[in-house]
Amino acid sequence: MVQGRRQGRKLLLLLDYDGTLVEIAPRPELATPTPGLLRLLARLMNRLDYAVVVVSGRPLQNLLKLLPVPGLNYLGSHGGEGLIAGRPLHLINGEPALSEISGWKNQLAGLLEHFTGWWIEDKPQGFVLHYRQVSPGQEDQLLKIIETWKARIVDYGSYQALPGKKVMEVLPYGVNKGEAIQKILLSSDFIGYFPLYLGDDTTDESVFAVIQEQGLSFKVGGEGQPTKATHFLKNPAQVREFLALLATQGEEKT
Repeated sequence: MVQGRRQGRKLLLLLDYDGTLVEIAPRPELATPTPGLLRLLARLMNRLDYAVVVVSGRPLQNLLKLLPVPGLNYLGSHGGEGLIAGRPLHLINGEPALSEISGWKNQLAGLLEHFTGWWIEDKPQGFVLHYRQVSPGQEDQLLKIIETWKARIVDYGSYQALPGKKVMEVLPYGVNKGEAIQKILLSSDFIGYFPLYLGDDTTDESVFAVIQEQGLSFKVGGEGQPTKATHFLKNPAQVREFLALLATQGEEKT
C-alpha cells in the first residue's frame, strides 16, 4: 500500500509518541522507549529514501532525551518548537506571556482544589492538566468545571485549550500539529516527500486533515470513532510491527 502510493517519492514518516510509538502510561515519565524501539527508529533513519519526524505534545528537550537517535527530527509542544535537519524551528514568534499563563493555571487549580487525582504539568509555552487518576465518580463534575473554564480562555482570545486522552493542554493560539506539519512539508528539507502520519489522539486530527490530500494517515486505536485519518492500526504494538516492515524496504545508506 505505502510503496504503491509513493510512486518512487521519498517517504516522510511523521510519528506521534504517546499512544502511538509507546503505550500511554499513568504519568508521562513512565512512558519510556524500549531499546528495541530506539533500534527500530535507527533502522528507519538508515533507509536511503526515508526521513523520520517524531511529533508530540511533549517539550522538545524531553523528546531529545527520550529518543537520542542520530539524524532523527523532532516537533515538540504540538509543533510549537522543533529540531528539523539539525536546525531549530519555532511555530510562533516570541515568548508567551508567562504571567498570563501562570494566572490561567492558578485559576484552574483553584477551581479543582476539592478534587483528587489531577495534576498540572508546566510546558515551555503553556501547561497541561492531567486527570487520568481522577475517580470515575468525580470525573463528570470535574469535566463540567473544565468546560466552563475553557469558555473563559476562548473569550480571552490569546490561548486555546486542546482536549486529549484524560488531558487538557493550554497553548497560545496558532500552535497545533497540523500547522507545524504543513510548514515542514513546504520546507526545502522535505519538499516532494510522500508524508505518512500515525497518531492516536484528538490533537492529531489537525494533521490528518493536512495529510488527507497529500499522503497517508493512520489513526491508532479508537476504531469506529469519527476521524479524518484514512487508515487504522489497533495499538502501539501494531504500529511497531508496521514500522518494522517499512524498515525492511528500500536501500540502506552506505
